[in-house]
Amino acid sequence: MYLMDPDRVSTARRAHLNLLEGTYLSAAPSRASHMKVEPALFVTILQRRLRLPFADQDSFCPRCDGILDRFGDHALACGGGGDCVRRHNILRDMVFHAATSAGLRPELERPGLLLPERPLSGAFFEDGSRPSEDGESSLRRPADVYIPRWRQGPAAAWDFAVTSGLRDDIVASSARDAEAPLVRFEDHKCSYKDTKQQCSEQGFSFTPLVVEATGGRWGPQARKVWSELAKATALASGELMTENLCGVHLQQRLGLALQKENARALLRRFSPITAHIEESSLAGVLAEDACTRGDMEM
Repeated sequence: MYLMDPDRVSTARRAHLNLLEGTYLSAAPSRASHMKVEPALFVTILQRRLRLPFADQDSFCPRCDGILDRFGDHALACGGGGDCVRRHNILRDMVFHAATSAGLRPELERPGLLLPERPLSGAFFEDGSRPSEDGESSLRRPADVYIPRWRQGPAAAWDFAVTSGLRDDIVASSARDAEAPLVRFEDHKCSYKDTKQQCSEQGFSFTPLVVEATGGRWGPQARKVWSELAKATALASGELMTENLCGVHLQQRLGLALQKENARALLRRFSPITAHIEESSLAGVLAEDACTRGDMEM
């Protein structure tokens, strides 16, 4: 059986502690505000946060045949099984609904912003998503969420990504600086196929909204967007909610949704966890809930 390098285990432990962020921990459990967590997910989230092993030894991932380490680091970045795509889309849809509530008239996946370009067959992006091979999806869509008018200026393209600071190529940097994986991936998103420059030439801004999967920390550009979005939401709600409260609620819900999807990915890969959970209960935990379908408002 494959055994992880002890030095890598020690580095990953330091990085894990450095990456932890706790905004979602202050969220009051509430079904009405879509911040309720099923017991099986809660236990998994807590086990992951405390870095308790999910298995006695490393094994092979049932979703991609890669190495599934006993702490579950691999599960947060595994491109197999569709978990990364689902997690990405849930966060995107939550922000889309928040922007709608703020009166920003957002559009999802607006096509035709840049010239089409067919991706390489069989490739995985760094955030775990995989390009489609059909002709329509080969169009470049830099805007997961498109804002027609942003900050009283031109339109904005918000591009979401979830990265992991515990990947082998970045874990050492993450142990020193929690911002390292976020800044690195923001730069990658902007420079990839010259996306930021091409968007600028077409008259709209490009903003990568990057979150680190382990702790839920958002990148510098995303934090600026959340601040502005909170202002817009507070104005749209009148005196019902303050700007600070809007910002806190948004980041709590995003952070909790991220951790719930991480937990689902872990449950799908570690059979020792699921063995003691009744089949009907596990099916409900792994299924989409109202929050992930976008049935939510600020």
